[in-house]
Amino acid sequence: MPAEAPVVAARLGPLHRAARNGDPTFLLYGPGVQDVFVDAALRRSDLSQALHEALTAAGFGRVVFFNLDTMLTVRAESSRLAGRDASRARGDGEDAPAARGGKRIRGPMGFYQVSTRPAAGDRAAPPPSRSAPVAMTDESALDAITGLMRDATLRTAIVLENVEVLERHLSGLRQLAVSLDSWLGGRHGAGNACVLVFVKEHLADVERFAAQSRNLPGLLQSAIAAEKGRGSPGLIGPPEEAELAGLVHRARLLENLEIGDWSALAQTVRLMARERGPLRAWENTLARLAADRVPLDTARLRAEGRITGPDLGAGTVWDRLAELRGLDTVRDALEGLRWRPPQGREKSALHMVFTGNPGTGKTTVARLVGDIMLDLGLLRSGHVVEADAGRLVGQYVGETAVKTNRVIDEALDGVLFIDEAYGLSDQAEGGFGSEAITVLLQRMENERDRLVVIVAGYTREIGEFLRTNPGLASRFPQEFRLEFPDYEPGVLLEIARAGFSDLGLSAGEEFGPALEGVVARMHRHRSARFGNAREMRALVQDTGARWARRVRDQRDLPLLPEDLPPEHLRAAGAPPPLADLLGPLEAMTGLRQVKDAIRGMVLRLELNRRRGQGEIVAPHMAFLGPPGTGKTTVAREIGTILHRLGLLSRGHVVDVGRSKLVGGYVGQSAIRTEERIEEADGGVLFIDEAYSLAQGGENDFGREVIDTLVPAMENRRGRFVVILAGYTADMQRMMALNQGLASRVTLHVEFPPYEREELVEIFTALAGSRGYTLGPGVTGRLRTWFGTAMAMPDFGNGRAARVLLDEIETRLAERVAAAPDTDADLILPEDVPGD
Repeated sequence: MPAEAPVVAARLGPLHRAARNGDPTFLLYGPGVQDVFVDAALRRSDLSQALHEALTAAGFGRVVFFNLDTMLTVRAESSRLAGRDASRARGDGEDAPAARGGKRIRGPMGFYQVSTRPAAGDRAAPPPSRSAPVAMTDESALDAITGLMRDATLRTAIVLENVEVLERHLSGLRQLAVSLDSWLGGRHGAGNACVLVFVKEHLADVERFAAQSRNLPGLLQSAIAAEKGRGSPGLIGPPEEAELAGLVHRARLLENLEIGDWSALAQTVRLMARERGPLRAWENTLARLAADRVPLDTARLRAEGRITGPDLGAGTVWDRLAELRGLDTVRDALEGLRWRPPQGREKSALHMVFTGNPGTGKTTVARLVGDIMLDLGLLRSGHVVEADAGRLVGQYVGETAVKTNRVIDEALDGVLFIDEAYGLSDQAEGGFGSEAITVLLQRMENERDRLVVIVAGYTREIGEFLRTNPGLASRFPQEFRLEFPDYEPGVLLEIARAGFSDLGLSAGEEFGPALEGVVARMHRHRSARFGNAREMRALVQDTGARWARRVRDQRDLPLLPEDLPPEHLRAAGAPPPLADLLGPLEAMTGLRQVKDAIRGMVLRLELNRRRGQGEIVAPHMAFLGPPGTGKTTVAREIGTILHRLGLLSRGHVVDVGRSKLVGGYVGQSAIRTEERIEEADGGVLFIDEAYSLAQGGENDFGREVIDTLVPAMENRRGRFVVILAGYTADMQRMMALNQGLASRVTLHVEFPPYEREELVEIFTALAGSRGYTLGPGVTGRLRTWFGTAMAMPDFGNGRAARVLLDEIETRLAERVAAAPDTDADLILPEDVPGD
């Protein structure tokens, strides 16, 4: 029959597995060092007893504990210190007489004999004592340990407990360290080990102690290096679900603890584990409940403040995953974990990237990932530790590594969720953010079996973050780079309705349609930073507050449309009259066919709105014509018109040309274009001389601008409008070369050159805006000047009027300087160039 598997406390499982490999030095540290343990057999023990069992199960024939309180302590007869005579180690009780030629010391499992008679060939052992049991001196204890080191017949582990105290108060510790170093090096026998136990929560604290140690620097440094290379098996954290379940059943069997709802017990235990508290504290809580005859259930623990985290929800983790709305690709990727072969699970990294706007469920899904990993046995705990750059980055050199390691220690055996992870690269110039990334990369590799890292944030910024360090991108498999799209209006509406239901508010007959319209418009006009579920929660809270002020004490009254925030109601109301809407455009000089085209667009949009034919979206446009024909001015008016129609949330115009979009190397043009697209969100992106983006040949970076712009024009329809401007022939050639671009630009507006009389009118209006009056005869001179200028090949149309006015101002200034009494606001014919 195969040998029965040893029972080892779950939290010491990593150390047990590492010790079986024959490494000579180990560290123990973490919040669990001072905790108690419950193993699979429901046995309770402190750290020393649990450690004894783990080391014995790893193949050590002798395990000896050394501290300043009890000096040398053993946990079982098999660990007798004399080594050769079983009669020298007794398991008798406290009142048993001391064995001849030895002294007794107290161990947690009884009193065991420590021989003081030298074994054969062992001249270092202390002389025999004939007195009653007495405390050992430092010297005798150290001599005894030295004697053990010379006994190569039994594989031995020496545990130095509370090393901090030993460093301060034990004389001879330096010599012990030298002896241990030689012993562990195999010169007096192979396979032995030394375990150094620290009452410190993090490895960084142990490292600081080692840097200041006078007696153990070499031994500690080798142990720290081994700990890092093995993936932190010495970190003893809070209890996991299995151990807490064992504690509950132990209390049930030994203390008659009652269970409130057996069907919900597993969820209660999981919520207990997520609190990350010590087992000792839970032991006290369960003992009190048992003594008071109060059943254990989640509600009771919440009432007492012992459970504070969110509820898990009904059903299995896979049921909850299946209920995700609007996240099909995310759900499919996580479902794939379920069918991954076990060997593949162990060998491949499972770190993930979540990208998308706020409120799209990234944090919720991260918690699901923890539960999925726990359910599949890929993680031992599955808890989620949430962090951002502030929790990881320090303010001075060295602090960042300490903070980052502490957060990772807290997340071991679970998920580390870093929201807005690009905050680390934002701080890289000062060195501290890059230090956090370096530590994170190292731990992600070393702890790949005990840690899943999820970085989350906006799509573009996360992409830049992954490019800041060559090792970052390689740590996150492509299959787990998951995009969280904005919620569709139906999902947003469900979230809002659920919010009102949670507040206990009922809807009047007209409120439902009004809410649906508001949510649809919020979705249509959402910005690049749209908050999704957060926006719905804000809408619910604002509406609820307005309802409460309206009804006062009559809390049974339903919600009405007027309770919705006024800015949403105004936006959802009827558009302004057409004359008012197009008035500023109609006031512009000339441009009759341009005005007619814009008027026709507005009428078509309003017709579709009246007919209720799907989503109303403003078209992307092309403005065709020479410079100076009013294209930029009309673009600004269109932004205002579409905003007043409720089709653009802001209506502003971002005016760019090739130089602001095209970069100097591969990838830079895409980044610049994405930045301008986000800047234009809710308004108009006006690209002047757009044809220049397609005139540089196959290797020109302008192509990258077009390749980035085209999908955004489709994916962000309704969120911004693109207007491409340039000479008619050049723009037509550009559209012919790129059918994807041409198919998305559905409104072409021709801007003809101005007539001479229109140019005179433009000049007159421009001069009037600067406070000038035209004297007799000036208009005729203007007609002559424009007639001549229009024949020039580089004529600038409306821009020529501004150039002319600047020149006239110079001539007027010279005239006024020569005759100070001259009217400085009056333009005379001699001020107009000519002749």
